Amino acid sequence: MEFEGRIQRVLPVRSGTSQRGEWKVLPFVFEYFETPDQRWSDKVLLETMDTNIMAQIGAYMKKGADGKAVVENGECVLLAELNCKVGFSHNVRTYDRQDGSRAFINNVSVYKFEVLGEGVATGSQQTGQQATAAGQQATAAGQQPAAAQPAADPAKVEEDDLPF
Repeated sequence: MEFEGRIQRVLPVRSGTSQRGEWKVLPFVFEYFETPDQRWSDKVLLETMDTNIMAQIGAYMKKGADGKAVVENGECVLLAELNCKVGFSHNVRTYDRQDGSRAFINNVSVYKFEVLGEGVATGSQQTGQQATAAGQQATAAGQQPAAAQPAADPAKVEEDDLPF
């Protein structure tokens, strides 16, 4: 399935070491509408180990003096809205627990990621200097830089259908 939408949240990178070596995973929440007439958006937690996708998403994250993503309230700070097209598939994976019993888990895999158009600034977190840096990083990653534009108030967007 491929959908156009936006990355709503980016969570900190998880990393570790397995029998195959070191690994890193970047989890993110992708928000989309399955059909144009859908009243409420769908959201799915996706994860990628693809360093190219990580770099594209990273171009839209606020960086600290150490060059690493700034994390506030358990999630990375986005400089701009990241509109993208994401293709993902889902399946069920079985595995054996340590006690020998069998368990099932959803397995969602990203197979396509494409940045679309220009983003929208995420409120007070956006400064001219940060926008310039994000644009330079996005351009270096071969992507369209995010534009510094005023953001819509998410609370108002979600409540637009109320009768008052």
